[in-house]
Amino acid sequence: MSEQIHISPDGVKYRLVAYKTTTPTKDTSVKQITVDSTTIEVIVSDSRLLSVGSQWGHVAMEIDGIVYSRAHEEYVKVDKNTYFYGGFVNLTNGAIRTGGNLWRDNVGLVLRVSPTEKEKVKRELERRVSVDRAFKRAHPGESTYSLFDNSCSSNVADVLESIGILAHDPRWFPTPIAPAEIDAVLEKSKRLARKNYYPKQADH
Repeated sequence: MSEQIHISPDGVKYRLVAYKTTTPTKDTSVKQITVDSTTIEVIVSDSRLLSVGSQWGHVAMEIDGIVYSRAHEEYVKVDKNTYFYGGFVNLTNGAIRTGGNLWRDNVGLVLRVSPTEKEKVKRELERRVSVDRAFKRAHPGESTYSLFDNSCSSNVADVLESIGILAHDPRWFPTPIAPAEIDAVLEKSKRLARKNYYPKQADH
């Protein structure tokens, strides 16, 4: 039997391995298989040398319109519109007004996940925000941020890999993980459904 390749609407390639009869019928027409899936988005932001903390770029995760972003000061949870366009952001010990994230280019890597995987990722992100806020309430002037094991990139990689999505290059040291590394690995992932672009705006 010659090798047969099928390409899904999302561009994923599948190779025919075998035929298997699943129902006792003579109907040989192609049957539609419905797979219960949903998506999450990993937002990778460009770097800018002039900004402290932004020399290597930034990575955040969006689920159901909420962006989870491990900043240097603390783990931030904000709606997607505010994340990009600015507005008030609630922090542990108050609120600040930000100008958004469109002072640099951003790409959103939309990944296919099951509803169970999505819920697992959301629970873990909520847990990490909660743990960080508990620390900030007890130590207002300090931060748990670490380039090696508690950065924007390491948090995203940890959470994705908890559901089996590789997010770092296994050929190199496990830490630190750069935003560019996450971008390069996810670009090749079979979970990648599409890319969204959020270009830099001139007035930022």
